[in-house]
Amino acid sequence: MAKRRNLNGLPNSLTQKYFSTVMYFDGGYMADWIWNSAENCGATEVKIDILNKRIEPADMEIRPLIYNLSRLEDTIRVTLIKNGFDHDFIKEAYFNIYIPQKLKHMRLVRCITTLKDQSGHEYKGKIYSEHAYENKPLLVKRPLIRQSIWVKVKRWFA
Repeated sequence: MAKRRNLNGLPNSLTQKYFSTVMYFDGGYMADWIWNSAENCGATEVKIDILNKRIEPADMEIRPLIYNLSRLEDTIRVTLIKNGFDHDFIKEAYFNIYIPQKLKHMRLVRCITTLKDQSGHEYKGKIYSEHAYENKPLLVKRPLIRQSIWVKVKRWFA
């Protein structure tokens, strides 16, 4: 029989997986990408929708941050099936990421993961803190996922 309490640890598992070395992408970890992108666009709060693969603010919707979200979606699906739930039992999954301005010198990123199931029950993770180490301007110069081919061709000829 499926028990909801078996899903209480899922938000923390998703957070740890997303910020781990497993999700390294082309020159930086996820905390590095988030920190540098947020610094570039002036954001202090970021919301990453795992299931819909969307990021708010839209300026931060870059390939490195979205690339591994499908792996997290697979983790949710496998966990649900192993615990006796339908594969679509979780309807919302998102990271609320905060960049505390008082601790800006430490390059600290804080994240709380929230999941909502089909009956409206909410699963919240603990506050997770991660340091960003790489301070490369090249980390934010990545193209957006939703660029048209013409923008890419124009950039190539420039």
